[in-house]
Formats: sequence, C-alpha cells, structure tokens
Amino acid sequence: MRPLNRSIVSAALLVLVASCGASGGRANVSPGVMPEGGSFGGVWNSPQYGRMDMVQNGATIVGEYTKNERSGRIEGTAQGDLMRFTWSERRELVAGVPRLNRGRGYFRLVKDAEGFKLIGEWGHDDDETGGGPWNAIHTRWRPRMSTDSDNSSGGENSDSGDEGEGGGPDETGEPGDSGGDDGLGDL
Repeated sequence: MRPLNRSIVSAALLVLVASCGASGGRANVSPGVMPEGGSFGGVWNSPQYGRMDMVQNGATIVGEYTKNERSGRIEGTAQGDLMRFTWSERRELVAGVPRLNRGRGYFRLVKDAEGFKLIGEWGHDDDETGGGPWNAIHTRWRPRMSTDSDNSSGGENSDSGDEGEGGGPDETGEPGDSGGDDGLGDL
C-alpha cells in the first residue's frame, strides 16, 4: 500500500469536517493554493456522474456531465484550489417525463503522484452540502460541450485505452450515489 499524498489527506479531512453533522448548507471550506499546473478545465471521470467536460476561462468554469440517463450542467467560480458551483440536471427515467433537479456544491483540486483529482460534495437547492460526495479523476481527453459547433475534433481520447465511466450504475436517482471504486484510494 502506498502512502497518501499530504494534499489529498488534507483535502479529504476538509471534506470530512465540512460534512460532519451537516445536513445541508454552505461548506466550511476555504481556498488554498492551486497545485502547480492545475486547472479545473478538462475532462474528468467521476464515479458518481461519469464524464464531466469542463472549460475554465479565468475564474469562471462551465461544464457538462453525462452518465446513463442523467445529463447536467455545472457553472462555477474558482478561487485558488477551490471551486464553488451550481448544478442543474435533467434525468429521464420514464420516456417523455424528465425530472429536473438543481443544487450547489464545491470541488477542491488536489494533485498526487497519479495526477489531478477533484474531491467535493453537493447539495440540493441552495445547499452545498448534505447530498453526498462528488469526486473525479482528470483524464487526458479534450473537453467537448453540447454548445460546440464542431464536435469532430473535441472529446477525442488521447490516452490509449477506453474512455470508461468508472463505477457502476446509479439506481437511486439522486446525485452523489457512489457506484463503485472511485479510484481515489482510502479518502
């Protein structure tokens, strides 16, 4: 078993402290220093939400995520290694009957020997917490957004191997349900 990186342990402790005893509300997290070479932009693989394509322009981040019958949008602002965001999601379990949800959340960007990771949490409506974890691992794929006019060059996998979503199916219909090993170790 390899030792955990200090920044990942610190970020995991912050997530734990922010969520202890909280059923919702604003996360008790403060921005830290952005890891060298870090950005919230790119393609992220989340065990909870599948592929997350995010584009960062200055402190503003917009993104989209898809997994199974779920599709959503993220809009946020970065300060250091912390991103606070709103999410909105459309999920259609029954054809023609979409269910719309929204909420808030946060990500902390950390770096270890394996690369960049997002460690965060989400909540419903105006709450940033109380819903569950939202984690992701950075990939080498290029982001593609539904608003892109030419998707033929975006979203290409520059890694060798399959894209894969990570984790298993999410059957409860709520954000934050973990579907398996998230590849984040024992956080």
